[in-house]
Amino acid sequence: MNSLHQISGHAQKVMIALIITGMLALAAAAQNVQPQRQGAMYGDPGFRGEPINLNVVNADVRDILNYITEQYGVNFVIDKSVKSVPVTVNVSEVPWNIALDSILRSQELGVQVNGTILRVADAKALATEGELYRAKMDNDLDSSPLYTEFIRLNYARAAGTIGRGSATSGTTTVGGNSGGSERGGMSGGGGSSSNSGGEGLLPIIKRRLSRRGSIEIDGRSNSLIVTDVRQNIDAIRQLVAILDQPEPQVEIESRIVVATRTFSRDIGVQIAGLVVGPRGSGAHGGTLPGNTPPNGLDVPGNLPNIGPNNSLFSSIPNTVIGLTTGLFGTATINMLISAGEEKGQAKVIATPRVTTLNNRKAKIESKTQIPISTIQQGDAGGDPIVTTTYVDVPLKLEITPQITDVGTVVLDVLAENASAASTVAGANPVINTQIMETQVTVPDGGTTVVGGVLFDDEREGQNRTPGLSRVPLLGHLFRRKKVERNTNEILFFITPRISRPDFGTTTGSSGVRPSATIIQPVALGNPPSNSETAPADPNLPVSGVPGQSLAAPGPGTNSPQKP
Repeated sequence: MNSLHQISGHAQKVMIALIITGMLALAAAAQNVQPQRQGAMYGDPGFRGEPINLNVVNADVRDILNYITEQYGVNFVIDKSVKSVPVTVNVSEVPWNIALDSILRSQELGVQVNGTILRVADAKALATEGELYRAKMDNDLDSSPLYTEFIRLNYARAAGTIGRGSATSGTTTVGGNSGGSERGGMSGGGGSSSNSGGEGLLPIIKRRLSRRGSIEIDGRSNSLIVTDVRQNIDAIRQLVAILDQPEPQVEIESRIVVATRTFSRDIGVQIAGLVVGPRGSGAHGGTLPGNTPPNGLDVPGNLPNIGPNNSLFSSIPNTVIGLTTGLFGTATINMLISAGEEKGQAKVIATPRVTTLNNRKAKIESKTQIPISTIQQGDAGGDPIVTTTYVDVPLKLEITPQITDVGTVVLDVLAENASAASTVAGANPVINTQIMETQVTVPDGGTTVVGGVLFDDEREGQNRTPGLSRVPLLGHLFRRKKVERNTNEILFFITPRISRPDFGTTTGSSGVRPSATIIQPVALGNPPSNSETAPADPNLPVSGVPGQSLAAPGPGTNSPQKP
């Protein structure tokens, strides 16, 4: 029975080993590309063919090309310019595509790609054909009629940006008196002229015109007037259809929280004693000033009576307790306990909110202007000159959002919260400012803390009598202890919310997707400035209706390419 169990265990191990070996063989076979399929991958970036061993002497180059065609499925068409040239090749374990390229270069041969067919010809012949092809294209461009197309833009600007007013509240005012009042204001906008619109579509389209093309803009209707050959106008219309798309909006809410907590405790104990002895002797002392002897006690007149400076008295005497022993014999002891405690808590929340387009800078600001007065001596002893300057105390949010393809928002944020502290009569106010400037990525609708500052101040102070204050228990009668704790915490929260258009968007009748490849049918002319040239000839044919878009045809033949 034991032997049967052992045989069964060995059989299971052999079966598992066979299964693993078979799976590894299948994986290796799946990773290898069949040699007959490698021909379709010739010319792809990074492709390395199967290693080949080739050792021939004085073989015809055409025979070598036929051998590679049969082995790897490359579709060759050998041009008549390729002669019977003897080639000697001796390579070992070299990828076949690298060996083929080396053989072609050694015989000054080139390859022209026409779809899936590779045409092998003499390099000089291909260069000559290329020059003839370019001359033909130039001739076709010169002989083609010009058309004028009107392209009306909906969301993009033809040139520049939409005009925007600027805030008129002044930042500095000079006056002849020291009086002044605070002034407040609020401004906001969905963009900034310095970083929002660029130059519109005019420079983009201008660079894609042929040497015969021209472009002008109609600012009233926000339209492009393009004059060029038919093929290039169709390509430009497809490009405009991609660029003239509505951008989603982003609502940004920033929350600035300033929390302040204060605590202070001050306890002071003051004591004074007086004793009178025989023959006009006496003594007194303590930490309590203004100690008055009780009636019936004859205090010597020559006894020094200089009181302390009252530094052991609490600075916040919310509670004061006075004690006295009265007159016992010829002595008296008085005590004063002063104690106080203060606790405060304040929270200030500022929530600026602004909505702007994608990749457009937005700014919202609410501010108060407080007057700061300075006095200068007048000339030749005249009246003093009082200059009043208004300083901004703003609550400001500047932000530029960028929406990613995965639904997150990259934010360039500048948040500022300023406030004027309480002032003493005749002194200029102190301005408290919290500023946060950063770049952060936040998910749509998510809230993140983009910055924070925690300021914690703890202080402990003592006023005491030397020596006596160190005596256990008794020392508490000769000291004052003060404890202060101030905590100031600042947090910056930010929440972006993407708002996409709720209406159907189109990309034009050509059906071009927002991300597409457009063939440039003619050579770029790069005119220096078409907006300043003379208007197009009115006798030229005019075609097109705003909103139309036609497919852009490609060139008749492929241009020659060399490996």
